[in-house]
Amino acid sequence: AGSCTKRPVQPRFGIAATDTLVSRNGIACKIEYRFASILNAGKSPALTAIEQANIGYFFDLEAFSGTVREAAAAAIGQFADIYLADSLPTGSGNAEYEISAESEGAVVDTLVVYTITQSSYTGGAHGMYSRENYVYSLDGGYEITLADLFTEAQLESLGRLIRRKLYEQYDVRDDEGLVAAGFCPEYIAPTENFLVTPESIVFCYNPYEIGCYALG
Repeated sequence: AGSCTKRPVQPRFGIAATDTLVSRNGIACKIEYRFASILNAGKSPALTAIEQANIGYFFDLEAFSGTVREAAAAAIGQFADIYLADSLPTGSGNAEYEISAESEGAVVDTLVVYTITQSSYTGGAHGMYSRENYVYSLDGGYEITLADLFTEAQLESLGRLIRRKLYEQYDVRDDEGLVAAGFCPEYIAPTENFLVTPESIVFCYNPYEIGCYALG
């Protein structure tokens, strides 16, 4: 007996690097991109769809259709138009900004897990950093959401588990204790920013999403 089931094309990842210095109006920004591109994206419609979605997420471009190189150029131009448009006040000296973004992809069973890590300084008291995760069906190329994995009742239960874990981690008894620790309990819930590993699902919360910056 033989199987007629066709296995999905497995992605081959490679890093597409961009390093540049953008300067306008006395403001300079060092930009570093390390994009995990699917080198064989053209081998299947699913991989093509995943690659295009990843390009949009990584370079923060909506409804973009093009190559990684074109996306990098568009993202750099978009950043310059927003953050480097105005001249610095006289006597303020030169501002030095930095943006660094890197990504990695992995296959977990029938899923593709894609993670983007970013850090930046574009003025203010401190820089900013984030970690965004996206999970796709390797066969269909569509993005997996919480609704694909849990029922509404399970999500409510999961929310209570997350909250109890935070009570334990910060040695508090209730939401008032979380508030004192710097949290905003009304925002604590399962997040679409999750990744799948062979053993678990990991939920990620970036600074300010459920608490103050100092909580990380």
